[in-house]
Amino acid sequence: MSFLRCFQIGLFTSWAGLAGAGAWAQLPPQAQSQSPPPGLAPEGVGLVVSEAARDLLSRVRPAVVQIKGFFGGNTSQAFHGTGFAVAPGGLFVTNYHVVAEQVTYPDKYRLEYRTPEGATGKIEVLAVDVRHDLAVVRTEGFAPLPLRLDARVPDKGSRAFSIGFPLDVGLTITEGVSNGRVEDSFDPRIHYSGAINGGMSGGPALNARGEVIGVNVSGYRFQQLVSFLVPAAHARQLLDRALAAPAPSQQLKRDAVAQLQAHAAALVGALVGEFPTQRVAGYVLPAKITPFVDCSASGDPAPQSPVQTVTIKCSAKAGLYVQQGLYTGDLSYAHYVLSTDKLDGWRFARKLSGYSSAKGAFGSRRHVGPFACEKSVVKLKGFDASLLVCARNYRRLEGLSDLTVRVISLNHGLQGFASHLDMYGVDYAAGLAFVRRFVEAMEWTP
Repeated sequence: MSFLRCFQIGLFTSWAGLAGAGAWAQLPPQAQSQSPPPGLAPEGVGLVVSEAARDLLSRVRPAVVQIKGFFGGNTSQAFHGTGFAVAPGGLFVTNYHVVAEQVTYPDKYRLEYRTPEGATGKIEVLAVDVRHDLAVVRTEGFAPLPLRLDARVPDKGSRAFSIGFPLDVGLTITEGVSNGRVEDSFDPRIHYSGAINGGMSGGPALNARGEVIGVNVSGYRFQQLVSFLVPAAHARQLLDRALAAPAPSQQLKRDAVAQLQAHAAALVGALVGEFPTQRVAGYVLPAKITPFVDCSASGDPAPQSPVQTVTIKCSAKAGLYVQQGLYTGDLSYAHYVLSTDKLDGWRFARKLSGYSSAKGAFGSRRHVGPFACEKSVVKLKGFDASLLVCARNYRRLEGLSDLTVRVISLNHGLQGFASHLDMYGVDYAAGLAFVRRFVEAMEWTP
């Protein structure tokens, strides 16, 4: 069987807040004054909950700061997030992506803190954990009493609170419920059913006792109250490392690259073994290949459509948001199975070939080089296919590449499929080996 020959791509050299907060609202006064229906919480419970949030905010407020980044000598901020005290001496935890620009370009960016009362000062980064999106920093001239970290993941249904500085509207607390660890997640996350918005990244998530159970990290866009926390256990581990041996500036960059490489290796390493497949219109195609990959399928129910399409989309949701415009360590793939009884062969082929495009909006040229591509016709199990493989390297993240793959079947005039595979921030050789296994799993069995 012939297959795409391996091609070499030269390595380029320059690499490159996410989460945040929405305030919760009490019921309108007229609703609060009404007696609840039978079986619901008694009157006044909403008031108790509100007072709990207010009291909790007043207790932890002195330990929470806004972290701001500035480019060059500018006084206008370039980015901002949140941090909270975790140890004496002004040691704070925040998200890595909040401080990533300064870690990557220490001569271009500076970091400052701002307390809720308006006091400001400098910040120094001591240690980073890119995989869990965490950093330990030290504030200059400000050392409040630290918050207590609780390494235990709270039971599902436990009340939780998130604190941060969303969208520059001031210190905010949101209230929700901890739903335990996210099931089948590649990296450990706690599902928090409260609002986390831009600027709250790195802030503390607390239980009802005021102990830190997690660190604000992200939320699904366009989804309501589906937010995520990094478990506090990982903040504890990074803090211990920072206390034992804080890293100099140049070492921080090397640590970040090594951690991203390790994450990419773990991702590809988790994709070993025989591919689970599914049969669609005579084609055998890769299906849900591992528990942390989510897949969905859809089709066109209208029989009068000139082309019937079955779409299968899968995503690992394992990627790391490193900094603005830089996202690594993930993969996604999709199959589009087409058939027609209304078009001639030429028009159908034109329709199918429209899925061969490898264009994408992901990736900033600041962080990645241009794609180099190779196209060939390969013999697969029972059919021929057009295969396009493109790759590009990260400028400053040595050893990481993006791979984009497009497969188009060539065996039938009125039926066929297109498969798309995209891998972000993986080792080139390991990624290409996965591409080979992915494509060779395809088969035509009429």
